[in-house]
Amino acid sequence: MNVNESLHRRVALGLFLGLTLSGSSWARNSHEHASLTTLIPAEALLYSTMPSTRDHRPEMAMDGDDTTSFQTTGGMDDGDDFLVLLSRPIPVRSLKITTGDSDKNDCLTNAFVETSPDGVTYTKAGSFDAAGIVDASLKDRSVMVIRIRTNPQSGVPKLIIREISVKSSIPISHVQYGPGRGFIDLSQAPDLTKWAATAEKQMESFWPDTAAILYSYGLITPNMVNVVYKTGPGVTGVAATGGGVMTVNSKWCREHPDDTGLTVHETAHVVQSISASAPGWLIEGTADYIRWVKFEPEHFHPRINVNRATYHDAYQTSATFLGWCTLHYDSQIVTKLNDAARAGQYKNSLFHDYCGKDVDSLWAEFIAAYKADPAHILRGPTTPGMEPRALPSVQAGTSVPVDLSGFFNIRGIQADGAKTDSGGGFDGEGNTFPSAFVAGIKQSKNVSFTLGAAGSTDAIACHANTIPLPSGMHKSLWVLGSSIEGSHKDQTITVTYTDGTTKTYHQNFSDWYVPEAFPGESRAIRSEYRITGDGSRDSRTFFVYSYGFDLIPTKTVQSITLPNDEEIRVLAISLAD
Repeated sequence: MNVNESLHRRVALGLFLGLTLSGSSWARNSHEHASLTTLIPAEALLYSTMPSTRDHRPEMAMDGDDTTSFQTTGGMDDGDDFLVLLSRPIPVRSLKITTGDSDKNDCLTNAFVETSPDGVTYTKAGSFDAAGIVDASLKDRSVMVIRIRTNPQSGVPKLIIREISVKSSIPISHVQYGPGRGFIDLSQAPDLTKWAATAEKQMESFWPDTAAILYSYGLITPNMVNVVYKTGPGVTGVAATGGGVMTVNSKWCREHPDDTGLTVHETAHVVQSISASAPGWLIEGTADYIRWVKFEPEHFHPRINVNRATYHDAYQTSATFLGWCTLHYDSQIVTKLNDAARAGQYKNSLFHDYCGKDVDSLWAEFIAAYKADPAHILRGPTTPGMEPRALPSVQAGTSVPVDLSGFFNIRGIQADGAKTDSGGGFDGEGNTFPSAFVAGIKQSKNVSFTLGAAGSTDAIACHANTIPLPSGMHKSLWVLGSSIEGSHKDQTITVTYTDGTTKTYHQNFSDWYVPEAFPGESRAIRSEYRITGDGSRDSRTFFVYSYGFDLIPTKTVQSITLPNDEEIRVLAISLAD
């Protein structure tokens, strides 16, 4: 399967999530910068169709230490890949890959490695020998992608990569687990380029949200899938995912030009990484919950036969039921049920554990609610923090930062590799935002936020702090922050004016890992990883959000009082017009 050319262009242009050192100019002005790029190190993103764990995370395959290793939690089969994607092509003298553990168990012997200069055309570099090693002389072959695959029908119960060593005149300075994406093959359906591009953008944009909803502690979920568009005898009617491959029926795509969101459903299956022995209704219901309840709720209009339907009908019926349970009982029930199913421990009694009622009683209550108001079955209880409101409009260049230096009480931002005590950090467990993403002055919605210096106290764990505001009349106030330990709802923020009057706002705050898109909230900073207490990287996506509030523009502000909840973290505050 070929990596589609749109992916090639994105990588070649240096759109490497802001991490690449070479930048985007090298591709646009390659002649001008040819000599410069020979001096600039390359960087690598790692991709796997197979799940692993933090103890054997993908970066350990290229950490220069053969006592550590990348290990999958399950098997590697036809269609599965482990892939190294460089920020640009480099000349490679030799490539050595060592597999298996230190006792030479689980060596990969019936497999091969291939390279590509552009992510489109691949050339075999070598086959793994009886000891599970490839040691290939490439004679300065231009390489941007390294891909490991098994021979046909030669699956293995576990993939262990102890080390990938690349010898080149251009060093690889940085290795990181890449953001989730599909690797597209349109060779059998070239007319679907536009459809596939839209679907690709949707599935990749919502991949972090999907991974957050389907989180299990210590598990690193797959971050890639090979997407093949085809039709003909034996091809799935719509789409199907398994073994590292998402197959999409091209005939269906042509007949349903607006159904691109189906790939979000299929991406959920990639992330789920659940055995087929788990309840099928829960697997499919969860995937439809991801697509319809979370990704595109504006297009979801559940139609349920109240006389015949059951909670285990799968797909949209089960998705609607799960969504209703999250609104009225346990907001994390989908995460919890998926986690149990992933561990092979799902049972119906979990509904009673999490919701206080058995699943049949919940279903009866759900059906009664649906009969009463089917159009609003997924509308939760109305609380002040859920009242719809538009974000204030801001004229660029009008931001006034609020000095928080005297109120910072935690260290929430660290440089790469910095260690943090287990009781510290942004979350009180030693985890922090990296200064590579969260530092300096950040812009969101035309508002400028000035962040504290990394490595010192640079964030506020809120406890009803009252903070003076720069004197003046302004149209809006903005808070930059996140919550920890899940979302926190109906928090109060109070602005006091110099005439003694006050205005109180009710705001829901999303967890830094799980965006909820609450009213008044927008994603301001996306961090492609966080730094753990030991200085290593947790290669999931984390967020800082901005919260906007309309002020009374004819009054002079005096102070702001933050929520009385230490699990709300604030990084910056600004006034704006």
